[in-house]
Amino acid sequence: MDGSEGTLYLECLFPYFFVEQKHGWSGVQARIPTYLGIQDVSKRSAEFILSLDAMDMVLETQRIESAITLIEADWKNVERNISDTSTRAGILVRGIPKKPNSSWRREELVSLEVDSGSGWVSLDDEISRLAAELEEQTARRLTSVGEAAPEIEESLSLNQERAAQLSIALSSAIEDWEQAKKQVQSLELRIEALEEDLQKHKDAALLQRLGAAGGYGLHDETCPTCGQSLPDGFDITDYPLTIEDNISHLDKELATFRSMQLDAGRVAEISQVRVFRLREEMGNLRATIRSQKDSLISPSSLPDTAKLAQRLKAEEGLNTLRSLRDSIESSIDELDSLSATWQQNKETLAALRRRELTTADEVKIRSLKNSLTSQLEAYGFRSLEPRSIDVSPKTYRPNHEGFDLGFDLSASDMIRVIWSYLFSLMEVSREFQANHPQLLIFDEPRQQEAARFSFQQLLKRAASNGAAGSQVIFATSEEEDDLMSMLIGLPHQMTSIPRGEKLIKPRT
Repeated sequence: MDGSEGTLYLECLFPYFFVEQKHGWSGVQARIPTYLGIQDVSKRSAEFILSLDAMDMVLETQRIESAITLIEADWKNVERNISDTSTRAGILVRGIPKKPNSSWRREELVSLEVDSGSGWVSLDDEISRLAAELEEQTARRLTSVGEAAPEIEESLSLNQERAAQLSIALSSAIEDWEQAKKQVQSLELRIEALEEDLQKHKDAALLQRLGAAGGYGLHDETCPTCGQSLPDGFDITDYPLTIEDNISHLDKELATFRSMQLDAGRVAEISQVRVFRLREEMGNLRATIRSQKDSLISPSSLPDTAKLAQRLKAEEGLNTLRSLRDSIESSIDELDSLSATWQQNKETLAALRRRELTTADEVKIRSLKNSLTSQLEAYGFRSLEPRSIDVSPKTYRPNHEGFDLGFDLSASDMIRVIWSYLFSLMEVSREFQANHPQLLIFDEPRQQEAARFSFQQLLKRAASNGAAGSQVIFATSEEEDDLMSMLIGLPHQMTSIPRGEKLIKPRT
């Protein structure tokens, strides 16, 4: 059930070889265990017994589905790492979905941007601008403090003004971020309430389809949703929306609010990146202001350390941005590889799901049907026309007009179906050298007082299978004389246990 591969236990196969009296005759494959965590356990068992190619296709499908799940998990981790890295660095990465999809195109959708103060610009453009500024600063001669004092004082004044402006902008950005987060939380609560309301309406619709009685009128002035009393003057209609109308309306509301949630999430992400970017810029500016103040109180003959520190800071910032860009680009390259593998697996999976049974499997299923229907005719099956009984290519069980055989059969005919189906599996497996052990054990096969003629035909079929190399064992409480008369001319071995005695006795 978890998508992994496991063992097809013997408990899953024995209902095809052994039918015990207490529960085994209650239906086709009545004792198939469902507690072993195996998906479609009856199908897997039949596929193994008949050595169907479909089993290999199912295993391949499960392997591909598991691979797709792992790719999506890897994608999520890489996307989260990109988001965390870029957010802390004040870089906005646009166009990366939360999970891979066939429409994702890196060249067309993905962009890396930073807040330049006057708007969002490309990270490459920002790096080019910073590189040009650094080159210009490096080309200038490093002057002494005395020579650069007026310039330092002017730059210090401008930087202090810029710091004040950044402080205001940062406070505003933090407030916008908080508002965006509150908006996201509010929408999440609203969506949760709508989903709960929608589920209640779907439950009500299901109960109504199952025959529950209920009206839609408001018999008193009480809100049916919140339970509050409605004051005089409210216009209460006697014809509110039906459950189906409410479901349709809630579906549309959910679609709208989910779209709003996506937009709010993007706004919150942009606000968060802007806050981190402004904080980084504020930290760099404060460091510059401190170095300029230190320079002004230094001896006039010393070099301008503020300009030197500014140059080093600019170089460090440029190298950091380049390193971050390379890191993010490398992660996006990984997403490209994951996307290509995911798309290839998706196409392979779609092709597998479109494939029908192989020619060899179709031949086996056809042989199974022919053996089944010929036996039903021989056993005197009367509830339906035997030739109208088919074997489902999806479940490999006998069915009629697309439905499994069950309540539309008489009890004795259900027993005839079980006889026929289990013998058919053994015979087809023997014909095609499949995995049936050629052992079949019936405990009291003459259930529901099946006709003597039907039981005699069953003994004849068992004898023919025994002669072909299979081993068929019946345990029955039929009268011995009557049983001997039905076995005349049939190859068999019989062990008679006198009444009151047991086959397995205590050791003396």
